[in-house]
Amino acid sequence: MRLISTLILISCFGWLAFWIVETFNLFAAAPVFKQWIFAAGLVVTAITAVAVLAAFILKIFLTEIMQFSPSGLVRAIVYSGLTFAVSLLLLSQFGIDVGAILTTSAILGAVVGLAMQSTLGSIISGIAMSAEPLLKIGSAIRFEGKTVYIEQKTWRHVVGRRLDNIRVIIPNSMLAGMAVLVLPEDGPTRFDVFIHLPPNVPPQRVTDLLAQAFSDMEHLDSTRSVMVAPIETQPEADAILYRIRLWARAYSQVTILHGEIPRRAWYVLNRAGIQQPRNKFFHSRPAPRWSNDDLVALITSKLGTNVYKDIKQYLFAPSELLQFPAEETGKKMMIVEGESITNADIYLNPLEHGRSARPHLPTMGVQELSTIATFRKIADRLAKDVGPVAEILVRDLIKTSKDEKDLVQRLALHIEDDKQRASFVSSVKCLINSNDRRGPGSIASLAIDAADRLMPNPELRALTGMIVITFSMEGS
Repeated sequence: MRLISTLILISCFGWLAFWIVETFNLFAAAPVFKQWIFAAGLVVTAITAVAVLAAFILKIFLTEIMQFSPSGLVRAIVYSGLTFAVSLLLLSQFGIDVGAILTTSAILGAVVGLAMQSTLGSIISGIAMSAEPLLKIGSAIRFEGKTVYIEQKTWRHVVGRRLDNIRVIIPNSMLAGMAVLVLPEDGPTRFDVFIHLPPNVPPQRVTDLLAQAFSDMEHLDSTRSVMVAPIETQPEADAILYRIRLWARAYSQVTILHGEIPRRAWYVLNRAGIQQPRNKFFHSRPAPRWSNDDLVALITSKLGTNVYKDIKQYLFAPSELLQFPAEETGKKMMIVEGESITNADIYLNPLEHGRSARPHLPTMGVQELSTIATFRKIADRLAKDVGPVAEILVRDLIKTSKDEKDLVQRLALHIEDDKQRASFVSSVKCLINSNDRRGPGSIASLAIDAADRLMPNPELRALTGMIVITFSMEGS
């Protein structure tokens, strides 16, 4: 606004000067000077008109009335169009034949347009795409079946990056001529997973089991219901096709969830005695089971010589809360294979304007770093404070450290500055598991919690694939 005010003042002073010269017949001996004053007034007025009209179109009409935020490309088009129109009016005031200029421009424009047809098509499409508020830097679209994050927008093309870190250059003309799926940036994304189950299992039982099977998966929006429904009978496969419809809290997690949902469903259905259909021409071995005698011997080695009964085995998936059927009430549980962690309280996913209040989701079991990768990241972080010797320190202390937490504490002693030492420990804290781990032989009592779930005390979450048994003692 300051620039526009300055131009208006200059225009007013210019025309005032021309009026004084014309009224009092000043510079009568030098008429050329009078013409220069008139030309200068026209030029300044033309510039002022372009600035005022552009401000009206961009700030009032587009921004306030149309509720549209103009991009740099739109601003350039508005200023260019106004400048061209005002220039033609200005040239006509100086007695120049504007018609001849327009005719010549049309011929040159046709020649250039034919020579740059594809380029101009992309530029014009870019103009149209820039006016679309949904497509902006950071948005994600589905292109050729892949999720692409938009990183850059130009007049000719859009530069994006797929989830596999491959960059994609998409011409604007291609985007303008196709249906573009814009994925939600701050809301959940719906997706479907399909599984086959035997036809002799009541569909309602399948629905009841799977509707609760994913409640502890933090990457799913727990505020939306899980829909499980049979959608097709397949007699040739002796199966019924079920659709599981869920909502991911972030669309970037959908690809991984497509694999995690069938994994979790397999374990839940297996504990309920429901096996997925198998081809009758092939023999599939059942899931590994311990013999009852071996389990009795294992329990006896931990608790003594009492007589044990009603021993049942359960398989749990990685990252799954250990939850048992209601008929196991009053029994104890023991881990036979695998590891679990405590402090496994479920995250309730509160709403905040339609989004979860947690800014960053934890990694799923399939995303966990290997031990070697964890040590590599610790060494890279330590190198910022102690230099290249960090890799040698990590390699030597791995051999004598009790666990990852002890390794980090011993590595921190090699950092002299207190602030750098605290920063190192804080930055690598997320790489190590500080929760209490419980492995084979760990025993816990089962009790019903406030959510009517039969859980161990304390609550446990599977860190790996697990085999857990429940048992009761004679006379208990």
